[in-house]
Amino acid sequence: MTEKCAWIINLGQDDGPAQLAAAQLAAYGLAPKGQKWPAGEDKAWMASAQEAAQQHAAVVVLVGPAVALADPAIRGELALFRLALQTQRGTPVNGLALLAGEPAAPVAAGTSRSDILDDWLVAVDARWPARAVARAHAPVAPRWPVRLGMHAHERLGAWLEVHPLPGQIAQGACVGVSGEGASIDFHAVGPAGALPERSVNEYELQGLQFDINGLAFDAWALQNTLAPDHSYFVRIEGRPRYLAIGTLPQGQLEDVHIVSLAP
Repeated sequence: MTEKCAWIINLGQDDGPAQLAAAQLAAYGLAPKGQKWPAGEDKAWMASAQEAAQQHAAVVVLVGPAVALADPAIRGELALFRLALQTQRGTPVNGLALLAGEPAAPVAAGTSRSDILDDWLVAVDARWPARAVARAHAPVAPRWPVRLGMHAHERLGAWLEVHPLPGQIAQGACVGVSGEGASIDFHAVGPAGALPERSVNEYELQGLQFDINGLAFDAWALQNTLAPDHSYFVRIEGRPRYLAIGTLPQGQLEDVHIVSLAP
């Protein structure tokens, strides 16, 4: 049986807190592995997620100063890392946020109804190693209103996988991105779980622009009927802060969910 591990991400310069967290986890029988976070490096989260998946990371422990975790850029990178890790692992992955080995203050919720980092378990007392072990063996499914996945390839780029209505048939799909420099430049449909080799796009729309709750979105869409086991894939450029995901029956955008990557 493959041994699971706790993936420790050090957000600061001091290695002491990460080493302390590793020792505490090892005492509970959960193997600690991890990295120092490559903040600001373009798409470095792709390689980080791949390495964590190869090491069978079952829970993520964020260690470092609270100001680092509050940085929208780092939160955005961590959100994409988590999506990619969960996609490669094929199972939900939860995390804990620690500050120099001590519980950190809960991360404030964003203006969006769904923040990809909001449902990470935040440690509140000295029992956090036991909670990490519990989450590694019984992860809590993300409370997102849509199916999300992230496929990252150095050659093919970063692809977001979505299904607007999990477990149901979706009449068309639309994905919008909001954030400085964020855009979509390709899309496709196909079986869930992997990028399709070919795609027949029906009534595709490119370069849509709309505003929701003061956020400006650039979006792509198509009107293919998506079966429950199929997905809509969009290739994203830049670093989106918000996603708008919805259906597109008769060419009209409906059932839109806003998901925050970094409020």
